[in-house]
Amino acid sequence: MPDLESHSPATITTATPSVVLGPRRTTTTGVTITAARPPVRTLVETHAHPTVLLDPTADTLAIVQQLRAHRTPLFAVSAHRLEPVLYARSVRRRRVPALTDAPDRWHALLVELAAKLEPRPVLFACSERAHALLATSRRTLAPHYEFATALATESADRTAPETAIRHALLRGEPALEVQIVRDAAGNHTGHCVLAWAPGAAPEVVVTSVAGEDVVARSEAWLAARGHIGYARLIWSPDRFGRLQMTTWSGVPGAGVALAHEDGVDLASLAHAAVLGADATPQPPQLCVVRRLALADPSADGDAAPLVHAPLCSREPLPRVVSWLRGMLAR
Repeated sequence: MPDLESHSPATITTATPSVVLGPRRTTTTGVTITAARPPVRTLVETHAHPTVLLDPTADTLAIVQQLRAHRTPLFAVSAHRLEPVLYARSVRRRRVPALTDAPDRWHALLVELAAKLEPRPVLFACSERAHALLATSRRTLAPHYEFATALATESADRTAPETAIRHALLRGEPALEVQIVRDAAGNHTGHCVLAWAPGAAPEVVVTSVAGEDVVARSEAWLAARGHIGYARLIWSPDRFGRLQMTTWSGVPGAGVALAHEDGVDLASLAHAAVLGADATPQPPQLCVVRRLALADPSADGDAAPLVHAPLCSREPLPRVVSWLRGMLAR
């Protein structure tokens, strides 16, 4: 198969955790014994692990920016030629047939790619299609990858978060989007709660709020199912006015960029959480207040983005590709 394409080659370095030796004095004899302490992985060590972005979208540019700031090697697998992420700096790309037409090709490529990447790579599902592929291929891919996005274990169909938020807004009701990163120990190292409220059509007002109760309920729901990594849950009022969870997903959306504006680097925290790094929790700053235009879902259905968020990348190539996609879609 052809080599990976790249605009600037990503350097992959291995980092071996060191064992720290420290003195320990016994209480009975007073003899000092040098004992080995268990190694603690640092963020510098874990960011050497390559990251594979599966079926990226325009919202994935925020993940690229956050991980690239730590010099994490980045790889993108996509079926779309005009995908802005593929033209971002330091991103190596592989193009494959459409996921719905050739899921076996995607699976084979992931296994082949994992054999070339060291240390153990991290995998982000960037679309609902990619999320479904990883959920069904979890057993065969788990020996090769760490999954940064929580994967569904239930077989029932789920409503896409963008669809659930859009339906609530069309009813004239607000919706809460809770984004959480949980590690294997059951701790959450970062979260951001975004309140989506109807504005003057076709706009929506997005505000970061505290939401301690809904964060606790979301964390309990994820803990009961053993999910780790990044996840987002959508809450909205039912017909009696009680706040209920309507859907959930492990697929990052436009909220990742908004959470970063609020001081929470969800992509880096998810990357560190699944690799067992000792990450410092990042509390939200509650400073985001944005007015955004709702996107038209008629063309792509559930795969359509929720809002026309401003392109977070300042690089010229992703901006040009995004403009070309918009022109061709008309």
